[in-house]
Amino acid sequence: ADMYHAADYYFVNQHPAFAFFTGVPFGMTATELNNWYYHGGGMQRHHELGEIFGLVSFLAGNTGTQAGGWFRKEIKGPEDFNGLKFRMPGLGGKALGYMGASVQNLPGAEVYQALASGAIDGTEWIGPWADEKAGFQEITKFYYTAGFHEPAAGLSVAVNKEVFDSLSPSQQAAIEVAAGHANVWNLSQYLMNNGAALERLKAAGVKVLKFPDSVWDAFGEASQKVYDEFMGDDLFASIFKDYRASMKASSGWIRDSIEEYRRQRDRVLGV
Repeated sequence: ADMYHAADYYFVNQHPAFAFFTGVPFGMTATELNNWYYHGGGMQRHHELGEIFGLVSFLAGNTGTQAGGWFRKEIKGPEDFNGLKFRMPGLGGKALGYMGASVQNLPGAEVYQALASGAIDGTEWIGPWADEKAGFQEITKFYYTAGFHEPAAGLSVAVNKEVFDSLSPSQQAAIEVAAGHANVWNLSQYLMNNGAALERLKAAGVKVLKFPDSVWDAFGEASQKVYDEFMGDDLFASIFKDYRASMKASSGWIRDSIEEYRRQRDRVLGV
């Protein structure tokens, strides 16, 4: 094949740094990821990683912050993950493994049947709009809306480097521009549809929940163990350092401006 469009974290067995260009535990939101990618050197790091495998890669989609997932029972503490058969790919799945979960990395087409049959006890997917279409609310009613594992879920287009280098500069630019447009368009598509889908899920009897702080703390500890596992790889460690520095640079202003404005706007308007 000359190119692919996919979530790069499916290739972490090839190199764990691919996860940074989809989503990593306690990582960047979509806005923060775009800040790094387009203005903080993230695209160059993506190219550096892709070159190892003969690829030229660009972000080309994002489905936003991923929901915490669907469960057969409420999660009241970290111990509830011990022995839990749960579908979660990427580095987030590795973190759940450190918490004692039996992590399943099933293809998308198999998830509904696995949950319905009891082969798995729960699953994360994407968010309310996609989850509703998948039909998980027909099987279980416990839904956690915020997850630690993919605060942004980037998608990438990657072109065989020999093919890309054979293209004219204008053709190369067309791929980069189209990928950038798809990145923005896809994110707004999901953000536009998730809210209404969540209300429909609630109306169908789904119990919308949030993980307690004790679970979030356990997620954090397990996630750090995952990062520590890969720090011996120089490229992973280098990208991690750049990624975290950019996240820190962006998050303060976003918290103190955008998030505070939105909180006050919704309070004043009763949104």
